[in-house]
Amino acid sequence: MESLQAWQPVTYLKGRSLGDLGFFEVLTHFDYLKLSFSDLADTKVEVIYDQPVPPVEYYVWSNRFSTEYGRFDLLSKEMDLSTVKDESSLYFYKVLNSEYLKWFDHNPLINRKTHPKLEHHLYMNGDQVFEVLSEYEPRFIKV
Repeated sequence: MESLQAWQPVTYLKGRSLGDLGFFEVLTHFDYLKLSFSDLADTKVEVIYDQPVPPVEYYVWSNRFSTEYGRFDLLSKEMDLSTVKDESSLYFYKVLNSEYLKWFDHNPLINRKTHPKLEHHLYMNGDQVFEVLSEYEPRFIKV
């Protein structure tokens, strides 16, 4: 069964609920994937996936976007918040036992057997959901 584990790589995005996180840009480029967020105090962060992964040098293996209504199932997932370092800061999730990863494992060339570090990263606020399959954690840059 899928579950969500809180992932708080930075603590400078302040807020008390997912609705306090604002998406303001998603940029897919042949050299990187960049997600930009802000908090209620207008602190901005860029989340950048830019490490090429051999053998084909993609930066992420897959990503998808949805609305809260497109991923209504997320509200019923078990959530592990034990990894939250700062209760006053926003956080993201890593999806454990991910259905998205299970779907991706059907790829005969690239899957968790060929790339065992593959993870499912989940960024969501009150309205939008962005998901990334990556072998590494992205860079978080305060702007």
